[in-house]
Order: sequence, then structure tokens, then C-alpha cells
Amino acid sequence: MGPLKLVVDANILFTGLIGKGVTKALLFSDNLELFAPEFLFDELKEHKYRIESISSLSPKDIEQLVNKLEDTIKTIEKSEFEEFLDEANAIISDADDTEYLALSLSMNKCPIWSNDPHFKEQSAVQVFTTDELVEFLKTKKLF
Repeated sequence: MGPLKLVVDANILFTGLIGKGVTKALLFSDNLELFAPEFLFDELKEHKYRIESISSLSPKDIEQLVNKLEDTIKTIEKSEFEEFLDEANAIISDADDTEYLALSLSMNKCPIWSNDPHFKEQSAVQVFTTDELVEFLKTKKLF
């Protein structure tokens, strides 16, 4: 079995940048292959000052971590999953989550890693919270 493919949302990245724990370890795990819509890193940059104020990291450290995440997470252009946007929009109540869900649908319902409760309102795609992902990986002896 190769790495587990997951669509990862922005809140997971915020948690990984701000915290020191399990989320950061998972983000850089060789057992996960992470994907996200192309706007993900724009969203991170928009919240750069908030991340700096909440985390204990220097701006340089945050920049290095973001660069490392950009190398780790494969971003997918909207044109690659555009045809799934209407379906995703019909399934999920939060418009901010539509592109993540559409990307997942375009990747044969690739699971999503998110702690956002809106994702749990739909049943089209499997969703892992961080805790659920840790438990799943432990059962597979991957964490």
C-alpha cells in the first residue's frame, strides 16, 4: 500500500503552522499524499499576520514552513475539478468548502482531512478529523 491520498483543507494547515503536535507530524508524514485546490496557499498568505501572532514562530520560520508545505502538498488548478463544483455545492452547506469537496469528487472521492463540521454533513466522501486520521493510521501501523 502506498501513501494514503487525502484532500487537505486550510484549517489543517493553520493548525499545523501554529501548533507543535500531531497535525504538523501528519502534514509531513511520508505515509500521506496531500492535495488541495490551488487557492490554498493564497489563503494561508492572507492570514500570515494572524499565524505570526498566534504561533511562537518567527516570520522567517513561518515562511520556511510554508515553503516546505508548498513542496509537500500538491495543488490542483480549479480547471481540473471545475465540472464537479455544482455537484459539490449541492452536497455541502458551506460555500468555503465547495472546492475541497469538488476536488475530492474529481479524484474518485478521495477522502478529505478536515476538522470543519460542515464536511460531516455530507456522506458522498469520507472525511477524517485529525483524531480520526491518527486512529485510522494506527490501525494500518502507519503512525
